[in-house]
Amino acid sequence: MKVLVIPTWYPIDSDSLLGIYHKEFTESLNKNPSITADMLFISRQRITSFYKFPFMKKKNIIKEKNYNVYIYKMLNVGRISNKLQLNNYVKVLRKALNWYIKEKGRPDVIHANITIPAGYAASIVGKDLNIPVLVQEHASYFNRFFENANKNLGKYVLDNSYFTVVSKYMVKEMQKYTKNVDLLPNIVDTSVFKPSPHQKSNCINLVIACALRQGKKIEDIFAAMQILINNNYQVHLDIVGDGYLENYYKDLCTKLNLNNYVSFLGRKGKKDVAKIIARNDIYVISSDIETFAIGGIEALACGIPVVSTRCLGPETYLTNETGVFCEVGNPQSMAEAILKCINTKYDTKKLLNTAQKFSSEEIAKHALKMYEKIIK
Repeated sequence: MKVLVIPTWYPIDSDSLLGIYHKEFTESLNKNPSITADMLFISRQRITSFYKFPFMKKKNIIKEKNYNVYIYKMLNVGRISNKLQLNNYVKVLRKALNWYIKEKGRPDVIHANITIPAGYAASIVGKDLNIPVLVQEHASYFNRFFENANKNLGKYVLDNSYFTVVSKYMVKEMQKYTKNVDLLPNIVDTSVFKPSPHQKSNCINLVIACALRQGKKIEDIFAAMQILINNNYQVHLDIVGDGYLENYYKDLCTKLNLNNYVSFLGRKGKKDVAKIIARNDIYVISSDIETFAIGGIEALACGIPVVSTRCLGPETYLTNETGVFCEVGNPQSMAEAILKCINTKYDTKKLLNTAQKFSSEEIAKHALKMYEKIIK
């Protein structure tokens, strides 16, 4: 089966992590012997490139690990008019898809990521060309695609695609808009994220890997650590990642006298992230809302339990056999959950078995069944 993945984002520009999931997902599809997948990406060039754009090479092909990315550039005029931008996106996608078909032939299925713009444009073009479309929604702000000014756009996608989301809570939320929604979760690379022997100590070693931005609420972890420290517990936190709040969190650490208890490790590659997670005792999710929180699954794959706020997404995989929930915005609840987690003896096999359900192999199989279903 030939699958064409059309993502809204792809990590080729300044942010090397933006859309990284789509890259890893496409790699996973190609590991399934029944699937051949490529990617078609509409690269939106900033309006500041207006004078350079006419002279740019509009089409390009990048060779990835086991597939090709067909890149077609367009000028992003969203600041001028969102409606004009979306209409142009549809036109450019139509041109790009015709280019791809000439190069590689007609795909059996289009797999678009994010409702607007990729899902909307793929639904229109796919319908015109009689190619079935699956749309997979990941964004934490997904509700805005089906309400207010976007209501009709979102409805068009729901009426003209096989619509999927990445977590159980998103399924429940989407039932406000449609009864036809399915679950296609995020993936974890269990060949990289796996247990690594580490020596236990008297210190409670915590870790979080995320973008340092609003909504992650790492300040609540700091406050929970202060509670533990004031009660004579040894505790340390590894923070993996960067973002626009990095300096804010570093300054907050200094203000709270936590510099000796927190290590900012910066952005790391996947293999390094796996090693860092595996050497710690507990993975912490402190967000106010997450659609899935892939870091939690990566931690389980490394054989360590998770303490998570009830931020919705982790409820897809987290139980009392894999970790402990705490309340959002409540450091006292988080501190208690950390103590409960560190004092619980978890069955490593159950942690790994839970993660295995979200392995790239299993999710690719799940996706294949969906593709076969919508083709029929």
